[in-house]
Amino acid sequence: MSTEAKVPPEQLVAAAAAEAAADPPAVAEAASAQPNVAVSSEGATSNGGGENPKQAAYDKKWHETLDQLRPLIKSDGTIDYSSLDEDAKKKMQNFVKHQRKCYMKRENNETSPMTAERIALLSAMNFDFNPKETAKAKAQAKKQAKEAKSTDSAKKKKAKPKSGATPKKVGENVERADSAKKPAAVKSPGSAQTEGSDKKSPNSVSDTPMKSDDPDGKTPGKKSPKSASKASSPSGRKKSGKPTYLEMAHEAIVSLKDYRTGSSLIAISKWILAHHEHAKAAPPNMFKSRLSTAMKQGVKDGRFVKVKNSFKINAEWTKKEKAKTRAAEAKKRQAEKKRKTESDKARKEKDQEKAKKRAAEERKRKEKNMTPEERAEEARKQKKKEEEEAKSKWISEQLRKRRFPIEDTRLHREDKEWKQPPQKNVERRPALPHTMTCLVPPHLRSNTPKTYQGPVANASKSGAGPALGGQNERGLITDAIHVYHFFCGDVGLEDEDHPIPQFSLKTLLYALDEVLNGNAKAAKSLPPLLTHLFVTVLRMLTEPRKVDGNAVLSPADLRLDEDLAKLGEGLNAVSWSQIVLFYMDMMERYFTSDVSIEAEEVLPGDLDMSYYWNKDEDAMDVDDAKAEPQNGYKAYLGDASGVLAKGFFKLQAQAEPWTLKADELMALLRALTDDVLAKRPDLAEDIASRSAKLHELTKAKRNAVMKFNKVRLAYEGPKKPTRPKKVEGKEGEEGDKKEEADDAESKEDDEKPFVPTATKKQFDAAEKAKFKADDAFDTAVNKLISRSQPVGFDRNFNAVYIFRTDPSMLHVEELKHTSLPPEIKNLGVEHTPFSTWHFIDTKPLFEQFLASLDGRGKRERETINECNDLTILKRRLLDDKKDDGRASAREREKEDLERRLENARTACAAEDGRRSGRLAGMAQEELQTLEEEAKEMAKSHAEEERQEKIDRDKASDYSMLTGLQTVTDLFAGQRATRSSRKSEEDDSNDATLLAHTAPHQLWMDNRTGGNGTVQVLAEALLAVEAKCNELSPWSREDISRGDWRKQLNDVSCAWAIDCVMQLGPLAKPEGDSNKDGASLTSPSPAKRQKTASTPGASVGSIVSTLKACLKELELRIFEFSFKKKAIEEADTAAENEGDSSDEEENEELNKRRNCWKIKINALKRVPTARQALVRDIIVAAITVARKSHLSQVAAELKAALQLLRPHAAGEAKLAAIDVLEKHGGYDGSDDEDDDVDLDELAAANAGENNDAEEEAEAEIASMLCDEVRMIGGSVGGDDFADPSDWGDALKECKSVSRLAAMTQIFLYKAVDTLDQLAEERSNLDSILNINAKRTSRSKSIKKHDTSTNIWCSAKLTDKLVKARVSGFPWWPAHVCEAIDPLVADALEGSQYSLISSVGNSGMYLVPNKDMIDFVQETDEDLSQFDQSVVEDLQESMAIAKKLWRSRNRGVASPWRKKSRPRFIEEKKTEETD
Repeated sequence: MSTEAKVPPEQLVAAAAAEAAADPPAVAEAASAQPNVAVSSEGATSNGGGENPKQAAYDKKWHETLDQLRPLIKSDGTIDYSSLDEDAKKKMQNFVKHQRKCYMKRENNETSPMTAERIALLSAMNFDFNPKETAKAKAQAKKQAKEAKSTDSAKKKKAKPKSGATPKKVGENVERADSAKKPAAVKSPGSAQTEGSDKKSPNSVSDTPMKSDDPDGKTPGKKSPKSASKASSPSGRKKSGKPTYLEMAHEAIVSLKDYRTGSSLIAISKWILAHHEHAKAAPPNMFKSRLSTAMKQGVKDGRFVKVKNSFKINAEWTKKEKAKTRAAEAKKRQAEKKRKTESDKARKEKDQEKAKKRAAEERKRKEKNMTPEERAEEARKQKKKEEEEAKSKWISEQLRKRRFPIEDTRLHREDKEWKQPPQKNVERRPALPHTMTCLVPPHLRSNTPKTYQGPVANASKSGAGPALGGQNERGLITDAIHVYHFFCGDVGLEDEDHPIPQFSLKTLLYALDEVLNGNAKAAKSLPPLLTHLFVTVLRMLTEPRKVDGNAVLSPADLRLDEDLAKLGEGLNAVSWSQIVLFYMDMMERYFTSDVSIEAEEVLPGDLDMSYYWNKDEDAMDVDDAKAEPQNGYKAYLGDASGVLAKGFFKLQAQAEPWTLKADELMALLRALTDDVLAKRPDLAEDIASRSAKLHELTKAKRNAVMKFNKVRLAYEGPKKPTRPKKVEGKEGEEGDKKEEADDAESKEDDEKPFVPTATKKQFDAAEKAKFKADDAFDTAVNKLISRSQPVGFDRNFNAVYIFRTDPSMLHVEELKHTSLPPEIKNLGVEHTPFSTWHFIDTKPLFEQFLASLDGRGKRERETINECNDLTILKRRLLDDKKDDGRASAREREKEDLERRLENARTACAAEDGRRSGRLAGMAQEELQTLEEEAKEMAKSHAEEERQEKIDRDKASDYSMLTGLQTVTDLFAGQRATRSSRKSEEDDSNDATLLAHTAPHQLWMDNRTGGNGTVQVLAEALLAVEAKCNELSPWSREDISRGDWRKQLNDVSCAWAIDCVMQLGPLAKPEGDSNKDGASLTSPSPAKRQKTASTPGASVGSIVSTLKACLKELELRIFEFSFKKKAIEEADTAAENEGDSSDEEENEELNKRRNCWKIKINALKRVPTARQALVRDIIVAAITVARKSHLSQVAAELKAALQLLRPHAAGEAKLAAIDVLEKHGGYDGSDDEDDDVDLDELAAANAGENNDAEEEAEAEIASMLCDEVRMIGGSVGGDDFADPSDWGDALKECKSVSRLAAMTQIFLYKAVDTLDQLAEERSNLDSILNINAKRTSRSKSIKKHDTSTNIWCSAKLTDKLVKARVSGFPWWPAHVCEAIDPLVADALEGSQYSLISSVGNSGMYLVPNKDMIDFVQETDEDLSQFDQSVVEDLQESMAIAKKLWRSRNRGVASPWRKKSRPRFIEEKKTEETD
């Protein structure tokens, strides 16, 4: 390693001038020996006899900058930059810093471009090479001058000294003062230390001894004795002040600058003789001998390194000398500081004593002149002062005795009371952002105001407990966390029948943010993730309950399961909101009915709603949970002003789900998840088992740790206690004395040697068991955790959570105690504090949060320890500094390469045209290499930027962030699985695919394959219509089939035009200065939608078109399936009931018409409190009226039934009685009541209870609302709802979701009907020998069972006959005419006919011989048939007779004088669903 001398600038200037004048080539040769440095007397650079243009340009630029610097340097060496602008100031500061850095490199024997000429030029300008040392030297000189002055003044006050002593001291003081008055020499680099000299005493060693012109032999640079003694210690200088041979050799080696080969002994001798006069005076042999001895000693001491016959300075020796010098200086400073401290302390004590004496004297003087009142006042003040001093002393004692950690509340209360200053290592608590702000990228959060009180802040709030809304008021974030833990968190729902995509809490929050910012409303569709969660949880609730083989469900549970199954028929991805409405309405009825109260049922939320948020470790007693309802019982929906009830009421008004607020959606979803937990015991058992296993592992871990600590104590012994930090002042000294006394007492015990009582083997075994228990706990904690506990609390009991299933951020629940009105406080209800949710997801914020925790408190110390152990969290925290660092590194690398390229081009231009082709080739080769490197670097940077852009796009891809892509991938995997093993049911039931529509198909996006909500409904209707057309071709004349299908396609397009499918914030318009892309600051998409392109049709018109198409399709199936024929026959017969002249028949007619009146009349004796019985009677009356074809009566009774409310049946009872009075009242006697048990009515009036067996056998009334029953009346209806009811429900339908529910139920019935018709047509094709493709047939007709159900497209004729079907008596029927050409051709000329029985939709193929005229009588024994068959026959015959009379008016009835079998009266009606 080459070394470089440390030569003062004055000597360098003189040496450079002398050498340049004497031998310029020698100077150039010496300069060329130093790398990167070339010096000439004219500022030019020589290189191998030729000028280096690169170096020349550099020197020229350096001199230009130097000229600019010259006027800025003041006389004291400081630099004034005030005249420069910012860029010039920055460049000049960099230049000054660079010169000082180069000079220090030269001083440290490192390669540096700082030449002697440059040092001389800078020194001539009074340039300060080391401003720090200059400032220290000035301060030291000032201090020494002050001390000298104080010493002189002190000596003058003393007695005269002895003879001979005063001149010496005066001389010493003068020398000290002279030496202290030379700070200017420190400014220049010449005052810096040489190798082995003291750096703090710049003039201790002279690099070049100067001849003295003083006749007394005193040199101008002579130092004070004190300084000389310091300098002579490391350098070995003699008392005469002349350098030793060792020092002169050292200076010679440094000055010769032979860094590579070293300096020879001859060169060293020449240099010493040339620069030191006293060496010339020595004899040559003595000089040679002393120099040789000095060199050997230097090599021996490690100062020199001998390389062959040359010598170099040992760099290690230089470092050691500098270290010694620094240590000596530090020791000196420490001693000086101690001396000053002691002196100040003594002076302070002396001043205090004097002050006390003066105060005492002053107090005594005042006491003499005081009045008694003044003395009492003074005594009071003195007493108060003594009390304050005693209190201060007591506080100091308590502070000394405190041992941390202590309880946080007590700690901060004491610090506040005792007025303790805040801890320096505890920072102020950072402002934690609200949880919804986590959706904003970290680099954009600075634009979010800290006191933001918009939707984000409101969404992060949680409720205020039972007194202000109860458990239904948790807040959006609390409900979202609850829902997340149910599906993917602590509960971790895993069900193969109901797959759930794995999503994070942030994904759920992104989906909710789409609702908050209005994107869902603009798109008319919720994010698919929310839709999928709602549909999944509803399917879990509506599926059959799983019970053990021996378990028996109660009648109430069976009734509830039947109602839930009925709801499940209308569930799909579009109709789920209306199913939620019907479900919650049913649960509200259930929990307010007698059934739930008698069965001691409570709300599902009360059973397990607080499984996660209950912070009380003591579990609530089950018996207490099933006690009577609490005060303020609000049933299922809770308070009417609560969020859950508000969402329910909006759905009741047929509001679309995308119009609901985010908190209302989460409240609905959270209530459903609570019901699942209550309904499925397997989940509760799984949670309990996981908790038990985790408890066992925790217990094993705790035992292993305790055992390990015990064994370690026995093996290693107790640890020595650490002394607390000393308290300054008197109290601290007294405490230290006490502690020293205690330490002295226990010194003997401490000095006793420790004897271990445990072996190394036992210690290793305990340590191994501890590690094993820790690993087992850490491995199982993520799988077994069932309720996330806080990792810690802060001083204010704010909980800090980390969710093990999503460890990407910390969640902080900050409690905010609100002031309650006195009347609420007097209620005695326990109040839960108001709280807000915040998060920590970046490393800087995490570090600030930890720094704000005070480790002196127990809770916060535990929190600090737990957070420091969260390794997985630290890895996932965001760090935006990395991206900035990578971009800055690329920019620096690019600038550096551009600079090198520019230098290379300059070098090539300089070498161009020279004779030496080698140098030009080398320069050209270097330029090409740099250009290739630039290309490679550009490619590398482009690839890095592309990858970063991909990562940013991925991080900002809202299809991923909101869960859209996750749901798409889930259903894509399911489709792939189903396609590999597709069942026959999937092939034949394509029309029911609406029930299994994937939620992402509602989102119109080409990437996900979604077509929109209306398109899904339209496709389902088109699929059913296509199946209808296969069975019965289109026959309408008012509209073509193509136009009908086009209507559905048009409404789908209109819906798509009106929807704005936007995820995330909208794009900013040009010129928008706000760069915040967060949704909380972005404009609402709903507002942008108003100014968007031309909208499509309104929602109302689209729903109307869909309703019309649905109604037409339902009517088409209703007609060609002959179900409409059966109902029309009954209606026609009812219209002609009064035309009969048969007295017995009229009597029977009147009795049937009065049957419903009997039931309603019996209702008068039923008490209003028996709501279930009132409902049963009204339902039975409606059923009888419908069977009697009294449509008006049935409709009015149905309206009365709708007035029925839980625990409020009086209004419905009065309305039913009003219907009875409106239709003439009841004229008969109460004994004719054959539908209501009078004994039961009597028992009800007497208040008696029914028998237990009768209650068990009694049927529980359905809790479903009438709307659910009405929307199920399509394609023929059922016992409760008929097609007219379905038509009324369709008219009342106003929303797409309600229409989707009706469509879904219609599809189930329509598909079943079409499948049945297809099977019956297949039976007919088999009988008629028609091939599978229905293109040809055989001529013969197979013999078959005439009771086989068949079907074909046919029309009824007016011909009524009686036909005999095998297994049945003679039955009235219509003769049918086939429309299907194949069937018509097959039956033409055959002995078979198609018939359709009266009163039902059955169609049969019978021989002509088994048919007779309708009026022809038959003698047939009906006893051989079942009673039900006989009853159906009588009903059909009655209808057929009325049809015959209506078609043959004016013709005498053949049955006028003939009796007929007594019409069997109706039995007691059963409750309908």
